Amino acid sequence: MFFKKNFIRKYKEKISRLKNRYDKKLKDEKNKFLCVLNHDIKTPLLAQIQTLELLLNNNFGEISSLQRKIIEEILNSNSFLLDVVSNMIFLAKYETQKPQLKLEKVNIIEQIQNCCSLFENLAKDKEQNIVIKTNKKDDIEFSADRKLIQKIIMNLLASSLSFGFEKSDIEIFVKEDKKSISFCAKNKSIYMTKEKIKSLFEDKKSLCDFNQLGMNLNLNIAKKLINAHNWQVIANSNKDNSSVFGFLIKK
Repeated sequence: MFFKKNFIRKYKEKISRLKNRYDKKLKDEKNKFLCVLNHDIKTPLLAQIQTLELLLNNNFGEISSLQRKIIEEILNSNSFLLDVVSNMIFLAKYETQKPQLKLEKVNIIEQIQNCCSLFENLAKDKEQNIVIKTNKKDDIEFSADRKLIQKIIMNLLASSLSFGFEKSDIEIFVKEDKKSISFCAKNKSIYMTKEKIKSLFEDKKSLCDFNQLGMNLNLNIAKKLINAHNWQVIANSNKDNSSVFGFLIKK
């Protein structure tokens, strides 16, 4: 009986060592892949985007209206691809190691304004207006990781802009009362069922619906970061052709 127990113990220890060795090797391979993805894809995309922006600014001479239209389409495609790649890298890193939250007081109105300025060109291309609405005259502050709250707002706002109709308003509602603080980005868009809304936030299991890949990655990351803060996700679609994405912080 003693030899049997001793054999089982040694066998379990051997299995544990093999598992740890395999996990380490898998983690190392994943890190190598992330480095390749970051350097060989993300870096060239950034260089192309910067060059295209220089062309649009006439840094190399005047361009015709047709040339401008073609360059803008290429720039939009590259920007979309860069966003997808950046989100894939973020998700891969997140799965390897959950981010440690560095909580500090943040002003959500200030964060929203900073994020909106980054989406001016996208909103302009679709002739959309971003309107911020709040029920408070004073600043609305709460504890959050400054970098991650910006990522949350940017991803939710990017989804609202890309999914929203052209020539429509994107309304950002920020509300505070005694019990909670909420952020919502509301757009004019097609109606989606509860199942469809839920699927947009889930991990993508296939690329069959590539047109929604960018939006899915944005919302998936936003959900993970919202949950990391122990907040609640807000997501619904109404039959009046509007969708709402956001989060709720209970005090």
